[in-house]
Amino acid sequence: MKKLFLIIMLAFGCAIGTYAQKTVFKFRDAQARAGDAVTEVCVKPTVVEVKILEEKGRIKDEWTLSKEEVEVAMKGELDNIRAWGTYLSTIKNDCDVIMGATFKIEDDEKSGGYTVTVVGYPGVFTNWHTATTEDYEWIRIQKLSGADDRTKIAPVIKNKN
Repeated sequence: MKKLFLIIMLAFGCAIGTYAQKTVFKFRDAQARAGDAVTEVCVKPTVVEVKILEEKGRIKDEWTLSKEEVEVAMKGELDNIRAWGTYLSTIKNDCDVIMGATFKIEDDEKSGGYTVTVVGYPGVFTNWHTATTEDYEWIRIQKLSGADDRTKIAPVIKNKN
């Protein structure tokens, strides 16, 4: 009798355990530009100008993200969280880029998730054109400077001698 009772309790415990193991997974991905709109230069590079939307002024957007979004989908990586906040702000402000963007990311006790605050100046890309001779010097400097800010080089100064 004890063995039968033990087997029934074990089966019941396993059934409850498998029922409780429901995993909810949400996936979200975004790519956004945070003022450093640089792409790889190939044969004929395209150059654009950024026009700041002065009528909107300095924006301050606050976004609430769930704990699962930040810790699971975005793997808790700050670059992913900043990119998602920037993406949401570009959609809200109908712009291409947030220039001079700054971010504040903190846990939100009310929602149990996180709050992302994006502050910056919305801008749009204008005057798209193929690079001219004047642009090539700056493109060369950008290419030589590398992908990180530690290896930046100074602009070339031309003497009139």
